[in-house]
Amino acid sequence: MGSDSQEPERMSEAVLVGDVGGTNCRFAFAELSAQGTIDLHHSERFSVKDFPDFNTAVNSYLVSQAIKPARAAFAFAGPKFDDEIKMTNIDWIVSESDLRKTFGFETVVVLNDFVAMANGATVVPDDGFEVLMPGKVNYNKPVAVLGPGTGLGISLIVPGNPLRILPTEGGHVSFSPQNELERDVLLHQLNETSYVSVESLISGPGLLRLYNAICAINGQDCLCRKPDEIVAAAEANPKSLARQTVVTFCNILGGFAGNAALTMGASGGVVLGGGVSRHISPFLEESEFKTRFRERGQGAWFVKEIPVRLIKAHFVALYGAAAMILK
Repeated sequence: MGSDSQEPERMSEAVLVGDVGGTNCRFAFAELSAQGTIDLHHSERFSVKDFPDFNTAVNSYLVSQAIKPARAAFAFAGPKFDDEIKMTNIDWIVSESDLRKTFGFETVVVLNDFVAMANGATVVPDDGFEVLMPGKVNYNKPVAVLGPGTGLGISLIVPGNPLRILPTEGGHVSFSPQNELERDVLLHQLNETSYVSVESLISGPGLLRLYNAICAINGQDCLCRKPDEIVAAAEANPKSLARQTVVTFCNILGGFAGNAALTMGASGGVVLGGGVSRHISPFLEESEFKTRFRERGQGAWFVKEIPVRLIKAHFVALYGAAAMILK
């Protein structure tokens, strides 16, 4: 920590936890309750653009709380190699050894955010989900956990005792259009870049790219400048290009979720997470999400009974990170 840092006033048995994406990072303290559940407190959200690196963000939070934790667990949007994570959408590199040295943690874990999301999903009660396709998620079989945020995360829960969670970079697979509009979107994006991933369209920034492409295809000016403006315009006007964009987003997401179920053998279920999923969920029913998920040609038999749920609970990745140490 920098020399201008204040010394924390009190030690704590609570675990410092963090969920760090390409746009925001959220910190909190986690403790086990008398009932054995994880309680979070002192949650704060920061914009990553306000900090040059992760350590500065951690220091800012700890100084504001005047607490010195001995243990920490952080989830990041990026792959982990050895004890280090290089974030995918921002230029931050974080390692467990550096965090121990800098902050004096006795124990620290860094993990992929969708490992944390998957870990958290296993402890969320039933009322923390919205059922998109019927059936109970079965963790005695493989379960895929995926969702759009600043990027498009995906991991696999492998059955066993304990459960194992495999992180992937599956959001970077190539986008495959399924109708004429999506083919036009692909051609439009290929004028901008040599490779079009699913993440480049199915993410927070991807929603804006998709909207801009659809406006260009229709020869209309783009009236929205931010993803939340697109969602608001879609809610306000069912005939708008914003509405067409969000429904198309849901269509592509359904296809990607079905691909994940087939590729990963996720017969136990598919779980959607991430803030973007919650924001676009009111449009899923009018979209082709279910059809795209289920229509698999000769492979349709495999996915027809797979349950699909959307996480409505908040802070799931924080709970998942905390469980890496507390459970």
